[in-house]
Amino acid sequence: MSQSFRFGQVFASDVHDALWDWAQTNYGASDDWCILYLNGLPLGRLNPLWRERLGQDWTDRQSTLSDGLNLETDGWPEMGDSLQTLAQQWRECGWLKGWRGEKFDICDQSGKPLCALERAAFRPFGLMSQAVHLNGLVETENSLRFWIGRRSPHKAVDPNKLDNLTGGGISSGERPSEAVCREGEEEAGIPASLTPHIRPTAQIYSLRPVNRGVHNEILHIFDIVLPEDFQPANQDGEVAGFELMDIPTLLDAMLGGHMMHDAQLVTLEACRRYGLIDLKHPLSAWLDSIRCRPHF
Repeated sequence: MSQSFRFGQVFASDVHDALWDWAQTNYGASDDWCILYLNGLPLGRLNPLWRERLGQDWTDRQSTLSDGLNLETDGWPEMGDSLQTLAQQWRECGWLKGWRGEKFDICDQSGKPLCALERAAFRPFGLMSQAVHLNGLVETENSLRFWIGRRSPHKAVDPNKLDNLTGGGISSGERPSEAVCREGEEEAGIPASLTPHIRPTAQIYSLRPVNRGVHNEILHIFDIVLPEDFQPANQDGEVAGFELMDIPTLLDAMLGGHMMHDAQLVTLEACRRYGLIDLKHPLSAWLDSIRCRPHF
């Protein structure tokens, strides 16, 4: 499939409006959040609950700023250790759920890793994580279909919700290109012979409130055009099944609230790229605006 593929007709105006309402309702910063500074760098966002807990439980140096809270240690290894220790304490108290025993990198605004922390603690601290999402596409006559996964009912986050073909967090020390190939094999059984067809398409910024704090994440989006006879097959138990959806079916899933939020955001970005979203609609301008790395 050519990278210049575009649909000849955009979504109806009421569909644009409904999707724009969804985006405005679910994404963006809240007025009651404050900024979390680590050793003077603005790296996270705190809701009032976690701001109070952090202020009470942090045992190293801290200072209150006009727009947030600054935590200080003697260096970045010490910062990583102190954050990890506090996260473990919160876990033992029952405040921090979903412990994975896997670390994500805490990076500065240029993307340089500073230290690492258990991934379950990123939302309470509102730290910026990074994830990969893979659109699995099948080209038909003048159209595209999307392979959509359904998350396992046993998943801690968004069980049974619809997802992209694959998606997952980027572990400490891992590159996005490595993560998307790993997730592709684990979640959909994509063989090594097909991974050269995976291509990066965009990076977008996802910021939204969640039950455990603030979801603050860069989404690295990839596309792969799959053979018509390819059948995704989950390998790690995290996906209950897959469905090959045409555009009307996919749109019904989005409008019906059946997709997990970031999977829908990634799908909307693809819809814009392939010409289904009117570039003059506010939804298009918003999708364009979140392609940039955020600045505090």
